[in-house]
Amino acid sequence: MIYNMDCIKGAQQYLEDESADLIVADPPYNLGFGGTTQTKTKKPRFNIIANDKLSDREFQRFTFSWLREAYRVLKTGRHIYVCIDWRMYPLMVLWMKKVGFTIKNCIVWDKEQMGMGWQYRYRHEFIILASKGKQKVRRISTRKATDVWRIPRISGNKTIHPTEKPASLLEPMILNSSEEGEHVVDFFVGSGPAYQAAVQHKREFTGFEIDPYHFENAVNRLK
Repeated sequence: MIYNMDCIKGAQQYLEDESADLIVADPPYNLGFGGTTQTKTKKPRFNIIANDKLSDREFQRFTFSWLREAYRVLKTGRHIYVCIDWRMYPLMVLWMKKVGFTIKNCIVWDKEQMGMGWQYRYRHEFIILASKGKQKVRRISTRKATDVWRIPRISGNKTIHPTEKPASLLEPMILNSSEEGEHVVDFFVGSGPAYQAAVQHKREFTGFEIDPYHFENAVNRLK
């Protein structure tokens, strides 16, 4: 089930304490990004996503709010994956620790193709792996996986969301940190890559997407 609503209110309304076996989150990075400008009009392809252009204080307050809900609903000893880039990585790690999460690793997503920028063009993002609690933490289901994932990004002119992640990036999170029939929660559904991966691999799924346009795209993705 996915809900067209704010993830904080949605979690409070629909998710009980310690009801999630795994949480995946691709939150706003607070960069005011609207997608590629490599278009005929030279304008971004999309509107800036919700909560992606806040003051520093507002963004911190927003992040703490959803992280607290994530901590509440996640089962003790289970994993949360949070996508982030190098600019916000130090703050996100700090905030996650303050909420109570234990940082386990930093995964580097190698997108294979470079993106925008001048001082060396961007080709990677980070994925923070953390757990709730320090004791009896679930291990990922394989010892062959490394902390560098080389997975092609979606070309900017083919995306249906300004910060769209490929479903193939969400698959190892879901396969390595949950079992069939377990409950996966996504606080920022976007265009639905985690939704797709979870359903394809027979997980229960709850997600929240505040933007009606992206919510409809996520619903249609599964159809």
